[in-house]
Amino acid sequence: MSRRALVGALAVVVAAALAGVTWFYVAGNVGDPTPVTAPPITSETTATTGTTEETPSNTAAPAEEEAVSDGEAEASPTEPAAEPTGAEDTEEAPEEEASEEETVESGEVVELEFSEGTEARFSIYEDLRGEPFTVVGVTTEVVGRVRVDLSDLSRSQMGEILINARTFATDSGNRDRAIRGPILAAEQYEFITFSPTGITGLSGAAEAGGEYSFSVAGDLTVREITRPVTFTVVARWDADGRLQGLASTTVLRSDFELGVPSVPFVANVADEVGLELAFTAAPAGLG
Repeated sequence: MSRRALVGALAVVVAAALAGVTWFYVAGNVGDPTPVTAPPITSETTATTGTTEETPSNTAAPAEEEAVSDGEAEASPTEPAAEPTGAEDTEEAPEEEASEEETVESGEVVELEFSEGTEARFSIYEDLRGEPFTVVGVTTEVVGRVRVDLSDLSRSQMGEILINARTFATDSGNRDRAIRGPILAAEQYEFITFSPTGITGLSGAAEAGGEYSFSVAGDLTVREITRPVTFTVVARWDADGRLQGLASTTVLRSDFELGVPSVPFVANVADEVGLELAFTAAPAGLG
């Protein structure tokens, strides 16, 4: 090979390398995160335990109907019905009031929003410079709502959760650019979403300081790909009305077609990705 040809070949290699580096950095440049609020809990975005029949809120009604039926059955067609006295009216009124009070207490429902202290995390194994290494990415840009039925946790609900893909941070700026750019394409697909479809494992009334273990199934969407995912959750209901907990699961990046760019010093990137949501949910306005 002549000297001119060798120089030309080297120039092409250098130009390609510079173009690759430029692309790597430019691809990771994304806009500022878009401020969003937690989506409302609706019939389309609500997870429940799958209960199909709602318990009537006024449990006194069947008893009253039964009492009326019994009274009619006992009354003789030949005997005039006894005229109600003021004393009898006075005795019935407190029973109705007590029934209404019980209904209000049993139907106490609170709606909470993810607040300060909430963060989404992912973890993935790789070989970094020949040594095993676990990459951890974190973002606090997470919004979501939870509706808790304090008297019957099985009737609690959860709305759609949004995680801003532009804001994941690891221990490396270069890695962050790769995540935001070629891996998650966060400029185009800013939000990772989880839409709950079912909650299992909750029952009974909430108790201050009580810890609960349950599962939340739903649809996880990364870019334009949606897959069913189930999170295992451990949560605690605090005396101050806050719900704190940790939801975790494992997914395969191949299921979401998340390729990893070829980068020097990095090899054997695992297919399994651990996902965690450490959350604090508080009544709106309390943060």
